[in-house]
Amino acid sequence: MKTNMLEKIFRTLSDTINGAERSLLDLLSAIVPYTTASIPAYLTYTHTYEYMDFPVNIAWLAAFTVEVLGVTAVSTSIRFWQWNTTHSNKADRAPFVLAVSTYLFYIVVVLSVNVILEVYAGVRAPAVIWAIGLFSLLSIPSGVLISVRAQFGEMLEDKRLKAEQRRQERQQIRRPWTPQPAMNADTDGPGTLEEQPQRGGLFRRGKQRS
Repeated sequence: MKTNMLEKIFRTLSDTINGAERSLLDLLSAIVPYTTASIPAYLTYTHTYEYMDFPVNIAWLAAFTVEVLGVTAVSTSIRFWQWNTTHSNKADRAPFVLAVSTYLFYIVVVLSVNVILEVYAGVRAPAVIWAIGLFSLLSIPSGVLISVRAQFGEMLEDKRLKAEQRRQERQQIRRPWTPQPAMNADTDGPGTLEEQPQRGGLFRRGKQRS
């Protein structure tokens, strides 16, 4: 009896810890893509402010705009690619090439601002410039993660709706049929059927006797 009680306690604790761990990981995976984009945004701000003499507010605006462009471009490209894999009709296909071209333009901009300007200035070592270039491309994994999470959420919601629809269909099949009382044409209420011998045993609706 004591062993069973201890087993229940430890199993409850294990389920609680595992559930909290899954929730924490899910929360972190939802936050990390947006915090990741802050690193290349800071690099863009620094280079536009120091090397291109942008005002502070315009430098921050440029950093925000460029990183949002990169994240949305890669996320849109993945969504369009998935859409095209499931829709073979040419009229229904999404402009995947256009979305990829937008992301390639973002790559050119962010590498020009964060890497080429560093090479031109010649202040930092090549290894540091290489690291800056890698940091500038962090929008790729962040955009991919955002897109994958959104698609997985849509898949779960679609699965839930289909399961709910099947459950409702099963309930309708199991529900017994109950006949409705006939309505009298004269009184708009329940009536009775009276036999008419003159018409070969046909029935006509009569008024309900009180």
